[in-house]
Amino acid sequence: MYDLCIIGGGMAALSCAVTAARRGLKVIILEKNDKLGKKIYASGNGRCNITNHDFSYNYTRYYNSSSENYEEFLKTLFKSSYPDKEVIEFLNSIGIITYDIDSYVYPKSLQASSLMWALNDELINLKVEILFKSEIHKIDINDETYEINVSNRRITASNIVLACGGASYKKLGGTLSGYELAKTLNIDCTDISPALCGLKTIEDVSAVSGVRVRAVARLYCDNLDNSTKDNVCAVEEGELQITDYGLSGIMIFNLSSKAGKILKSGERAFVKLDFAPDVEDKVIYDIFNNHSYRKDRALLNLLINDKLAEFVVRRQKKENISYDISDIIKLLHNFIFEIKGLTGFDNAQVTAGGINLEEINPEDMSIKKHPGMYVAGEMTDIDGICGGYNLTYAIITGKRVGESI
Repeated sequence: MYDLCIIGGGMAALSCAVTAARRGLKVIILEKNDKLGKKIYASGNGRCNITNHDFSYNYTRYYNSSSENYEEFLKTLFKSSYPDKEVIEFLNSIGIITYDIDSYVYPKSLQASSLMWALNDELINLKVEILFKSEIHKIDINDETYEINVSNRRITASNIVLACGGASYKKLGGTLSGYELAKTLNIDCTDISPALCGLKTIEDVSAVSGVRVRAVARLYCDNLDNSTKDNVCAVEEGELQITDYGLSGIMIFNLSSKAGKILKSGERAFVKLDFAPDVEDKVIYDIFNNHSYRKDRALLNLLINDKLAEFVVRRQKKENISYDISDIIKLLHNFIFEIKGLTGFDNAQVTAGGINLEEINPEDMSIKKHPGMYVAGEMTDIDGICGGYNLTYAIITGKRVGESI
């Protein structure tokens, strides 16, 4: 008989296990893979961006959800406007020294392995039992216990945590199994979709595949012909990467969750790009007027990549055979792509959607309809932008469960 059975072996599961075991609880982890934290090892290209100092009390800047009440949910969960401090305190408690790069927080070693080794050693020290390659067949709910049928064993626990992770990174173990398990327990789940992934464009971008450019991207829904501030869904700035399928880069990843929701609603999604956000129109006018003997592509190449300059000129000629400098400048600041889809779960860093927040008490992440059942991490209908926000959420949701049992 266990005090706590945790299904999953990611960051939420591990922070929960450590926190609960430190309180003297008998804990077992059921992990479907052959080792813990496969996604953690890959986080931040192996450097593991754990959290971020750039937080404010308005959490809408960092997270997405289908629930209109998710900001209040996060305020209650995090308890303060500085969840990064709680994360760092937890990391310090297992011996991890952190290192800041701007506002991004990493292990001092800049290796995810140092975090995983510390967590593994802590679990061994706390005598947490781990059962690998565990396939959950069924969970039976009794009066005061849960019976988990797993592989060739039947495990009994007073409390159970669903920390199965999401469908992202299939090659690292991402599956739909957690959501399917939740549904067998009559727990409502919202539709899921990839997030922190690339955006596929309707337009053919093969001519500029591989180009990188600093830009401002505005995500619009519905019809751009009537674009207003009301249908600007999100704005991001950073390095844009153009690929054979469309748009990529961190700035695009941060738009992908909202873009997915627009497309699922049946509306059209557009990204409007400003390729010269820091250059005043007068400067561009002067470049063209003072060097009128040069080709438009050559003049644009003073501002952007030559392939992209050619792409802009071709778009302008296609849309308007006769054009002047003002038309070029307008297109440079308002280059529009229509989005036809996302790149999919195989390349997504997180999953958008999941267990409906209305099913969860944010104080302790307990499932309202099942006393003694909890959920943590990516399985819930909250996903963060790039920068350590998803690991922050995973660690704190896991801790809240471990603290409350």
